[in-house]
Amino acid sequence: MVAQIVALTLLVPATVVCLAYLIPTLVGLLPHRERRRSVPTHAFAILIPAHNEQSALSATLQSLAVLDYPPELVRVYVVADNCTDRTATIARWGGAVCIIRSDSANRGKGHAVAFGLEWVNKGVPDIVLILDADCQLNPTALRELDAAFANGADAVQCAVRSENADDGPTGYVAAVGAAVDDGVARGLDRLGLSVRLRGTGMAIRKTVLDRVPWTAFGLAEDVEYGRQLRAANVRVKHCGKAVVSCEAPAAVAELCRQRRRWRTAGILASKPLALVHLVAATIVAATLGFFVWSTALLLLTGAIYLRAAWVVGLARRRTRLMLHSPGIVLRLGWLTLGGLIRRDSIPWERTPRSTSTKNLVRPSSFVPRQADRSRMTHSPVTRSPLPESDC
Repeated sequence: MVAQIVALTLLVPATVVCLAYLIPTLVGLLPHRERRRSVPTHAFAILIPAHNEQSALSATLQSLAVLDYPPELVRVYVVADNCTDRTATIARWGGAVCIIRSDSANRGKGHAVAFGLEWVNKGVPDIVLILDADCQLNPTALRELDAAFANGADAVQCAVRSENADDGPTGYVAAVGAAVDDGVARGLDRLGLSVRLRGTGMAIRKTVLDRVPWTAFGLAEDVEYGRQLRAANVRVKHCGKAVVSCEAPAAVAELCRQRRRWRTAGILASKPLALVHLVAATIVAATLGFFVWSTALLLLTGAIYLRAAWVVGLARRRTRLMLHSPGIVLRLGWLTLGGLIRRDSIPWERTPRSTSTKNLVRPSSFVPRQADRSRMTHSPVTRSPLPESDC
């Protein structure tokens, strides 16, 4: 009797978590009729909070310079937040409106977003798209988002993909995890449910921002604001064809540093912790006689991740990286569990990437978007060139 109680105590939560991933993933695989694209009508403000992002920002701005969307309906804002490098200079080189923020008392991405929104709102955009400084948009992203908002969306989360799956075990784990999240979000959206905001690629109608002001200042500001939207009955939709591409940290220590901030999102948001619990629960339950149930859980969960690995792409090197993945997952799960014991305060700092910080001259390939928007006109905050260290 005691053994059965122990087994059920472990298996029931693991089963609930497995089904929470499995059902939306399966629904997302069903055929779906594509909506007809509309003529672009929405004015977009792209807000980029940046803290010491001189090595990554240029690639982000170049991706925005070639968007397949009417230039007069797009304006890019970069918040150079407490920077000590040339982030602001690069923002101006890329044709963005640069907003310099210096506030050592209130640090963090959430504060930078709130500060930037004050300036963005002066331009009267229809939609505000929040994008991390080390991410790029696919060329048709704004057209896809425009169609989603034309069909009644109030908030939309873009698909987020990790592009450095071959850089090592951490890059591979991040890429597969992003594919799992994308599959779940697609299914939740088709079920008519709200999807999770993911920090970057968050598009929100300005009228919603007016109704639900940005007051998310924690380390997991996306989760915090997502809760505020749910409380206001605002559904977040998923747009799989608007893709945000980024790179995960290549080193284990750097990935752990990043996830240490993310663990404030809560224990249920951690896939690594869910996997660790599921494996432990099935092993214990199987030894107590629940072999069929345990085996079914492992197979179903394995199918979810194998599908994600297929989406990322199969190759000989990635097969080897897959063999190193359990150690990374175990470490990340333990890191999340540690957050329940110790609620430490972690500053907003740029996670190191493989992008080199060399050659910070003005890129000749930059094609800045025009700053004088017919529907979004106001005086730029700072436009003149600055010295080498400008923020």
